Amino acid sequence: MLGEEGENQQPQIIFGNRWRHLLGEMDFWEHVGGIDVALAPSSFGQANTRAFDSLLRKLQKYVPNGTAVADLYAGAGVIGLSLAATRKCRSVKCIEINKEAKLSFEKTVGRLPKSINSTISWHHADTSIEPLSWLVGSDVVVVDPPRKGLDPSLLDALRTISLAEKRAMSTERSFSKVKNEKRPWILRAKEASVQIESKTSPEEGQSLPKTLIYISCGWESFKEDCKSLLSCKEWHLDKAHGFNFFPGTQSIEVLAVFKRGPGVGLKKKKSGKRKKKPL
Repeated sequence: MLGEEGENQQPQIIFGNRWRHLLGEMDFWEHVGGIDVALAPSSFGQANTRAFDSLLRKLQKYVPNGTAVADLYAGAGVIGLSLAATRKCRSVKCIEINKEAKLSFEKTVGRLPKSINSTISWHHADTSIEPLSWLVGSDVVVVDPPRKGLDPSLLDALRTISLAEKRAMSTERSFSKVKNEKRPWILRAKEASVQIESKTSPEEGQSLPKTLIYISCGWESFKEDCKSLLSCKEWHLDKAHGFNFFPGTQSIEVLAVFKRGPGVGLKKKKSGKRKKKPL
């Protein structure tokens, strides 16, 4: 495949907006995380597939069977679809700002096992705009942001997630299912979405995620995001793993699992009276 630059192409863009097929198969396929994944020329893919597969296998252990997952910065949906196939998720929402990833998502879905019974969707949307609208109804949220880290609006939403959940529960208004929806960014995301309904079609609740799984390729930005999440007392760091995606370099890929609440280690110790030693 060759990428052709457009006339008004911005200099920081790596690829052009048009592609020509010269030779070979139209799609590139690889097997990671228990599924076959299609990658278009403009799709992002990990160079070290062996290390990426190890990360996905570890990640899967932290997602209970039957949960609802929101996959943000999803790309072609590799992480979300891998969870749908291996953890029997009742629903998986993939949200991605790059519209070119939609075709790869659709082709990957076509190769998923027929036994999967999940509601799976891909949405072309910017998660920095009203991020809570994508989190509602999910038990687990997976974020795999670019090197700069989480968008400030998403980070703020995660820092105040308990307050948002109380408001959602106490009012009849739904963040995700509003009658006569008029917000343009939500409407555009629905128009550009891909939806695969499950056989059982479970109803989406109003709860917000209790588990946050953060995959980071930028150590400095991850440290800042982690510090921000922990300082608000909404989340505690439960597990963390490092993966060497680029041997011989100082780069490290981080898989971190955050849980809602202060955590066991931060609970106050029980106070008790000391027994006096006999003289």
